[in-house]
Amino acid sequence: MSASGFQPFEAIAIVGLGLIGGSVAKDVRRLGLARQIFGYDSNEEYHKDIKSGKLADYLSVTPDKQLTQAELVLLAVPVKSYKEVLPFILQNISPTAILTDTGSVKSPLLKMMCSSEFKKIRFVGGHPIAGSENFGPAASQQNLFSGKRCILTPGEKTNKDWTRVVRGFWESLGAKVSEMDAESHDQMFASVSHLPHILAYACIQAISNTDTQEALGNSGAGLKDFSRIASSSPQMWADIFLENKENLLPRIAAFNEVLSALEETIKKNDKRKLVEMLALSKTARDRWMS
Repeated sequence: MSASGFQPFEAIAIVGLGLIGGSVAKDVRRLGLARQIFGYDSNEEYHKDIKSGKLADYLSVTPDKQLTQAELVLLAVPVKSYKEVLPFILQNISPTAILTDTGSVKSPLLKMMCSSEFKKIRFVGGHPIAGSENFGPAASQQNLFSGKRCILTPGEKTNKDWTRVVRGFWESLGAKVSEMDAESHDQMFASVSHLPHILAYACIQAISNTDTQEALGNSGAGLKDFSRIASSSPQMWADIFLENKENLLPRIAAFNEVLSALEETIKKNDKRKLVEMLALSKTARDRWMS
C-alpha cells in the first residue's frame, strides 16, 4: 500500500538493476507504485535475469529517449559509475522528473549535481540502509526495504516538494525515512558501515595469508557471522572506499590505535588492562543493542 498522500507514477526508470535496483523494481510492481518500469543496466550478463524476473517493462544498456517518460529516475549503480551514467541521464531526463539515488556515499554526487552542468536536474540524494552480501538481479527480493532505514540528503537549495515525493516513495516501500546533510552522512557511514566492511575483508585476507586452507574450513559461527560482508561485491566496495576515503582513513587510523593498544596489552600479559578494554567494547555494544 502506498504511503498516505503518495500518488503512483505513470512511469519510473531504474538505472542499475542489481540487488537494490532490482528489489525496488519488484516492490514497485507488487505495490502498483508505477504503471511502467524502464530499466537500464550496462552489464548485459544481467539482462537474462532482469527479463526472467520481470524487473522492467523496457530494458536497455544506457539511459535513452524512453527515459523522457519517467517521472522518477532512480540511480542504483556503483558510486564510481555516476560520472559515466549521468551524461546519458542529462540528455534524456524530463525537466519535470526527479532524480534520486541509492549510494552509500553522498557528498561527491551532491557536489556534482550542484555544478553548472547538472544543476537543472531535480535531484534528491538517498541511501536505503538495506542489502546483503549477495549482488546482481538474481539476489533482488521483495520487501527488502520494509522496516529498514532510508536516509535522504537534500542540499540547502533542494526543493522541499522534490524531497517530499522521494520520501513518499521510500515510505511506500516500507522504509523509515530520515534526513541529514551529506557531509554528516558520509562521516557517520565511514564509521558504521565502511570501516566494518574493510575490516571484514582484511580479516579474511589475514587468515588466508597466514594459515592453511584448513583453518577457514574449521572455523565456527563467530567468524562466519563477522566476515559475512566480505562476500560483498569487491568492485562496489572498492568504489565506496575510494569515494569516501577522506572520512574512512581517519576511522582506519582510529582502529589501528585500538588494535595496537590491544597488541601491547597482550605482549605485557596485562590481563587486568585487557579485560578493562574488552569490557568497554562489550558495554558499548550491549547499550547499542538494547
